[in-house]
Amino acid sequence: MKKAFIYLMTLLPMAGVAQQIPMFIGTYTTKTESKGIYVYNFDVKTGEASLQSTQESKDPSFLARQDNFIYAVNEVPGGEGTVSAYSFKEGHLTFLNSLPSGGESPCFVEVHPKGTLIAVANYSSGSAALFDLESNGVLSKRSRLVQHEGRGVDPVRQEKPHVHSTFFSKKGDRLYVQDLGLDQISVYPVNKSGNTFSLAEESEDFFTPAGGGPRHIVFDKKEKFLYVVLEMTGQVASYKKEGDAWMYQSTYDINPEGFKGQNGGADIKLSGDGKFLYATNRGDANTIATFSVEKGGELKKISNLPVKGKGPRNFNLSPDGKYLLVANQYTNNIVLFSRDTKTGLLTDTGKEIAVPAPVCIIF
Repeated sequence: MKKAFIYLMTLLPMAGVAQQIPMFIGTYTTKTESKGIYVYNFDVKTGEASLQSTQESKDPSFLARQDNFIYAVNEVPGGEGTVSAYSFKEGHLTFLNSLPSGGESPCFVEVHPKGTLIAVANYSSGSAALFDLESNGVLSKRSRLVQHEGRGVDPVRQEKPHVHSTFFSKKGDRLYVQDLGLDQISVYPVNKSGNTFSLAEESEDFFTPAGGGPRHIVFDKKEKFLYVVLEMTGQVASYKKEGDAWMYQSTYDINPEGFKGQNGGADIKLSGDGKFLYATNRGDANTIATFSVEKGGELKKISNLPVKGKGPRNFNLSPDGKYLLVANQYTNNIVLFSRDTKTGLLTDTGKEIAVPAPVCIIF
């Protein structure tokens, strides 16, 4: 499997074949025409994408990848959700197994840097779950379930905890749990014993602006700065690490000055060189903002573009950073922007991929 994957990544130029890499799309299947997970070959030179296969799965909204294994949360409406494991070979996924996620509406999954466990966010029940992985990619067991308690300032959206994402630090020694319902980020130390990892009982918590609703985060290369997209206010909040504590710095609007309408901050990414930050807002905005990262971790907005669709749920940069793809959930399209790696600015290529209710894009 490893040789086949390397071949996809480095097709010989002398053979006259464009460089192709696998691309995976997670979707919502309930009340849509979607089959589940869509597998494409993405041409990094032309930006063209060709469908290779589809894997039937119920509401595989968010995906994560580790080598030749793909993990998906099944965000089925009502009741407990599941998390599923797949192997990937020659353009096709093969189902391995699935386990209950430990809560309702699992909406996020991430693999530990060492590939021995995954973390899942259960939105509706406000919990985070850890699962051990076998060497063959199979989900072994749920090793930990962390249940949050409390409420936020908004009586409708923050009536209880709503865990929205679970991000590991780059070294894998910390797990960051973002809770939209509590306006809180909880940082759990990850302990290692041999090849086994476990979560510390107590977390180090810090708060985000009241009523903002933290959704996803991103770090700079040295993990000295942290940026979080706030769903309910359509903003990005920045933090600087001082010792072991994260200190609030500032808040930046994703939308242009003077925007009035419903917000729905969705996703946030940093360019590979750490010089530019991107964030999307859904609601009445349906835009993506480009920020330059200034000295001291400050952000400066340099562009704001419409995403040519509705509900930009998730986006991702191609591995070489030359393209940015936005998944518009409600208009069933993925829009392709070219990216100037020197200025960070995006340009609409006019290219789109038709996918039913796309939610997540990974390479």
